[in-house]
Amino acid sequence: MENQQTTPMKVQIQISKDNTILGELQYIPLSKILLDPKNVRFKHLDRKLSDKEIEEWISDEGDSKSLIREIKFSGGLSEKPFVQDLEDGNYKVIEGNRRTVCLRKISAEIKDGKEKEIALEMIDPVQCIVIPKEVTDKSLAVFLARIHVSGKKDWAALNQSAHVFDLIKKHDFDQDDVAHAVSISKTKVNTMLKSYEATLKYKEKFPDDDLWLRRYSHFEELFKKKNLKEWVSDPLNLDLFMKWIHNNQFPMAIKVRKLDGIVQDGKEAYKAMKKGAIVDEAYEILQRQDQTRTLTAKIADDVEDKVKEFQELLQNFPRGKMKEFSKDNDRMHEFEALYNDFGEIIKDIKSMKS
Repeated sequence: MENQQTTPMKVQIQISKDNTILGELQYIPLSKILLDPKNVRFKHLDRKLSDKEIEEWISDEGDSKSLIREIKFSGGLSEKPFVQDLEDGNYKVIEGNRRTVCLRKISAEIKDGKEKEIALEMIDPVQCIVIPKEVTDKSLAVFLARIHVSGKKDWAALNQSAHVFDLIKKHDFDQDDVAHAVSISKTKVNTMLKSYEATLKYKEKFPDDDLWLRRYSHFEELFKKKNLKEWVSDPLNLDLFMKWIHNNQFPMAIKVRKLDGIVQDGKEAYKAMKKGAIVDEAYEILQRQDQTRTLTAKIADDVEDKVKEFQELLQNFPRGKMKEFSKDNDRMHEFEALYNDFGEIIKDIKSMKS
């Protein structure tokens, strides 16, 4: 290609004030670029995927099909992949696995004659930013966090949290370091860390749940709420929450938000959750309790006025009505019950006086 440089241009990447990565712009054949088996997409897997398996995995993601259309429309990549020089003459993708997979797909279509609008040299080789092999995983972890956690954020929330988890647990950053390095709040860092840690604990506790990765959203909702965060600081409550997740008592992760009021109330709704009720059912119990409390409070506000009205009724009770009610046994029973209830109230009031 006529626009390929004979002398690579330098690209400066500032990790911190005393850590600068100096990369190079180079054109590299796709056949020399290997996908990253340590990509955060695959962190939950128990084995290392082959390059072919990674390509198939990423190809099946919905965003890949959209990106292929964009690359074809543009006639090439708009954003260069970052790769790292390996010992054997190949390069490992640091950032841009999906772009690399899409370029491979388009290159294959061109060679098979399925794509005729784009020249092969616009796709392969591809211009990359090459990072020297001596750059540490720790520096690269900060770089990726800036891009995917606080930058363009094309990683899912789970993957962002998994990366933050690695920064702290694998690369020995503290939470303040991560917050400053990636420009997110310490509260968010803490929420991401605790949510991911709890997800891993859930996997250990319930290994039969093949959908354990999806439970991350439940824990994220849990640790976002201050009251719930305090509640699960007790390990027994965290175990209880995990049990509720495993029992499908939260049909969707967003339903965890309803748990806040249920936990704070700690009464009938909470007991219902412990007996296996789904959170919606428990929340309905809580709402009925709130309605009862509201009615009781309203009666308390109006009680003096109601007593005065009752006194006026008794003092001015029509004699004609007395005669009418004397012939109605059902109504007389109601009056007698009311008389007994009022007598009990008077007894209770007198007992409080003592």
